[in-house]
Amino acid sequence: MPAVLDETLRSWHDFFIMAGTGAATLVGAMFVVASVASGFLTKENASATRVFMTPIVIHLSTVILACVLAMLPVLEWFSFALLLGAGGVAGLVYSSLVGLHVNRRTGDRGDRIWYAVIPILAYTAMIAAAMLAYLRLAASLEALAVALIIVLVAGIRNAWDLILFYITNARRPD
Repeated sequence: MPAVLDETLRSWHDFFIMAGTGAATLVGAMFVVASVASGFLTKENASATRVFMTPIVIHLSTVILACVLAMLPVLEWFSFALLLGAGGVAGLVYSSLVGLHVNRRTGDRGDRIWYAVIPILAYTAMIAAAMLAYLRLAASLEALAVALIIVLVAGIRNAWDLILFYITNARRPD
């Protein structure tokens, strides 16, 4: 019978609950941001919305999904490594594409760092976690925790930055 992660994951239970809950709460808050910014979210600004709002939701959703993955009670090391690696590669490709779009849209170095570089580092750490999981090493959970914290912090920063942008650029009543 293949070895399951159950014993190794038991000590990480609270971390994954807390990180997943925090990310889910922030995804919900993004719906509030979208309603507050409804005057800005027009067809003319649809491209900017995809470049700046969508990555926040994607990265926070990654945290939720990774936490759910880690909480599956019968997950085997190989399956864990495979799914985590696939998520890491998808996130790495997506973050690279976002980085290209952000670079074209803004000269703000902070946006380039927080929308592209930081998530790329996080997804690279997630791929490293997948490789460690493939080797059945408990350190894979530490690497995954680092990746999730990085992407969660990036999501928090970017959501705050976006809120400030919407507030300062809100349409004035005519």
